[in-house]
Amino acid sequence: MPIWTIAKYEIIRKLRTRHVLLIQFLMPLLLIFILGSALSGVFKVEDKVLHAVKVDVVQSDTGGLREGFQRFLESAETQRHVLIHAVASREEAIKRLNDRESEFAVIIPSEFSQLVQEGKAAQWEMIQGYDSLQNLTAQMVFRTYFDKVNQIQAMQMTARTTALEPIKQVGDLTAPTASGTPSLVHVGHLTTANKTYTAMQYYSASILVMFLLYSGMITAFSLQSEKENHTLSRLNSMPVHDYQVLLGKISGNMFLAIGQVIVIIGATNLIYGVDWGSQLFTLFLICLCIIIASMSLATVIMLLSKSDKTIATTFQMVILVMTFLSGGFTQLPDGFLKQLGLFTLNYWGMQSMFQLMLGSEAAIVGHHLWITGCMAIGFALLAFLVYRKGGYHE
Repeated sequence: MPIWTIAKYEIIRKLRTRHVLLIQFLMPLLLIFILGSALSGVFKVEDKVLHAVKVDVVQSDTGGLREGFQRFLESAETQRHVLIHAVASREEAIKRLNDRESEFAVIIPSEFSQLVQEGKAAQWEMIQGYDSLQNLTAQMVFRTYFDKVNQIQAMQMTARTTALEPIKQVGDLTAPTASGTPSLVHVGHLTTANKTYTAMQYYSASILVMFLLYSGMITAFSLQSEKENHTLSRLNSMPVHDYQVLLGKISGNMFLAIGQVIVIIGATNLIYGVDWGSQLFTLFLICLCIIIASMSLATVIMLLSKSDKTIATTFQMVILVMTFLSGGFTQLPDGFLKQLGLFTLNYWGMQSMFQLMLGSEAAIVGHHLWITGCMAIGFALLAFLVYRKGGYHE
């Protein structure tokens, strides 16, 4: 068939081109090594030893809740995590924080008990120190008490009662439950409870997706060169349909992209020790969806462009923007940009691979694969519509 003949010679021509081999096979491995090695500390997850936090408490409340709060502070469970030091004023607490004599401060207003009894908003002031981990530990401990007070207060407001006696018993919340497990704080082990990916795994997936898209750009250049070299008109003069020429060249580049996938996954696994998970067939399907989307995008941009410069500018902008928004260069914080990343092919391609690396449930992997596949189908339909409108000819 003409399609397979064209595909065969496309593969032979590309394999004879050194810069293509460099870009598609060697450069991704080099970037994975550089980024994975340089940023390994950013992705390192390890258990932290929680030390007791030195907390200054300014207790101005003399109401009915003072006694219960004092029992809370004196309980053995609370003292495992915070070391309480009573101070007279807010200014003194701030001075001790600045002098690094304490690590956290809690200011309890004088009207706290009264506001709680009246069902009004009542709050403490928590002043953080210089250590974020110690701040988090202290906040976790004191918010446990305050959340319990809020819960009982809400129940009393529902029952239309203002008695302080139930809230006074909040000081006993640190007592062990029936199962013997302390109810205040339970320290677990993150690295054994949750599996996570390494920097090398992260950038292996990110770079693989990005360079599969770049293989589409190389395909677009190849399709455009047939026009500029006036070989397309000669091919069209033969008993070969223009769609056969287009599919043949795209098929040849798809086989090269599949070879690129095999080389990158195999080399990163053997040389860098990257664990891609045990579902290799699903991984192949993910890569195939990205390849189809890449080739479809190449067709659209090539048919709408008139020169290699336009193709290069458009393709690189699309790839770089999608890679950035998906967190391919670096993980983005929660916010508007991260939400935009949900609409990119890179995001779903990477997340699908991450789920395989983490050994997630089949339903989760299938969900990500389904969205990646739908995006690939969408790009393919777009390419078909653009081709139907303009065709592939000089």
